[in-house]
Amino acid sequence: MNNKGSSVRSIILRYINNHKKQDNNYFIAQEILKNFVNIPQMTIYDLSEKCFVSTSAISRFIRLIDFSSYTNFKYAVEKEIDIVSDYSKRLTEISTGKPDDFINEYIENLLTNLKYAKKHIAVSQIETVVSAIHSAENVAVFGLEFAAFMGQHFQSKMASMDKIVQISFTMTEQLRIVEEIKPNSLALIFSMEGGFFYFNEKVISGLKKKNIKIIAFTFKSSAIIERSADEIVVCGEVNDNTEGRISILYMMELLIYYYMRTIYLTT
Repeated sequence: MNNKGSSVRSIILRYINNHKKQDNNYFIAQEILKNFVNIPQMTIYDLSEKCFVSTSAISRFIRLIDFSSYTNFKYAVEKEIDIVSDYSKRLTEISTGKPDDFINEYIENLLTNLKYAKKHIAVSQIETVVSAIHSAENVAVFGLEFAAFMGQHFQSKMASMDKIVQISFTMTEQLRIVEEIKPNSLALIFSMEGGFFYFNEKVISGLKKKNIKIIAFTFKSSAIIERSADEIVVCGEVNDNTEGRISILYMMELLIYYYMRTIYLTT
């Protein structure tokens, strides 16, 4: 399996969204989503009957989305993190608190992170990162799911300034980028909790072997990040209820603005 750190549902949805024709694989993907919670209890024969295809067709699809076997696929589905885990336990216990507790706490935490970034991240540090982006022959953005989605926005804005940035969603794609990336390149890793450095050790190892400069954007520096990154930008401190997602977008917007400023507003 090459999809550690990726939601299985997201992998299936990306396949459906990017598939150009409605063939057997398309309908298998749809049927898996419809029966997702039951997959751990379903044999490959059960699923093939649901999809009106052979078991070999199911196996081919499972390999197509980067799982080595149906057994590994079922295990990944069973271990899929429930959305409730995105939020603090106190706010998911409906019997306690008031309906507006989440909004109040979420906004306060966002403000805490923004104030932290304003206080601790100097413009000179952002400009140094921007300079590294500008001078690098290749730039790649890495991160787990949300960071990769936001990476598409970053990629689009940078392309509008004639800077090509690579992004990827699966470990297979990430390893391909590492294999193809040239020396004197730059990797921007957005990982608020540091999960990318634990789930994607092969990617980190590949970047280090090629002497690619790594800049990490995170909330908490840890031993593994300090060993791996050439520079660490600590951009917040609270991620109890996914507030870190906003910090990822905030940091990307800073990089976009200061890159634009470097290209268009300096003489």
